[in-house]
Amino acid sequence: MHGQVLINNQVTDWKGHVWVDSPGGNEDPFVFSQRWLYSYCHATQLKRSPSNTAYVTGGSYLFFCSGDAANQGVIQLDTVFVVDHAAIWPNNQQGLPEEFQQDYENPKSDLWERHFKYPFLGQHQGKYTYVSRHWFDNKDEYSFSPISESGERVAFDINVLNPNLQSLVASRIKGKYPVLLSEEDKTELLKLTLSLTNVQVIGNLTQQYKKISSIDCCKSNCKASYVNIVEGSKQTC
Repeated sequence: MHGQVLINNQVTDWKGHVWVDSPGGNEDPFVFSQRWLYSYCHATQLKRSPSNTAYVTGGSYLFFCSGDAANQGVIQLDTVFVVDHAAIWPNNQQGLPEEFQQDYENPKSDLWERHFKYPFLGQHQGKYTYVSRHWFDNKDEYSFSPISESGERVAFDINVLNPNLQSLVASRIKGKYPVLLSEEDKTELLKLTLSLTNVQVIGNLTQQYKKISSIDCCKSNCKASYVNIVEGSKQTC
């Protein structure tokens, strides 16, 4: 994988591994565009208030991690996704959110071929797409893939978290369901992640494929006050 990263708060070009959904399938979140996108994999289960609009608002954090590792008591992160806004899909699955209409049924669009077409194939329901906030937009709160000093995903044992957060996460691992968290829990999770992160992959990703065994992924939202743990396939690039 080639991309731009932060190392010691300096932006630099980089080549290494990141962990993403299997290319050629439903890539969600989709990280190969200027703004990363999250549309389907349990996104519609995240709490909404009122019920017909996205509860996850700008500045919300989504932590994506391995469900297989969570089953073993380990939080293993591949993406920290900071939401910029939610793009609402039209009713009755007629086209894409307005800002992505140019990609609708466009075979030359990677966004269509690799992310947006799946509701129209009957594989998902399009309700809204969370659009990421990146370092290039906001240097205080931004999306990144956390890479450890060893070049692997950042990982830590669940039992290093505060007892309440341990209990919340553990209660939702089976079934991979969303878990409500407090702002304090989000802050703890983010601080711990950053303390173990050597490289923050922040964007402009291009890929070379190296397939590995499928794993689960977990999605965590903290500022909007819950964790979402879901199943999915991941591979390195």
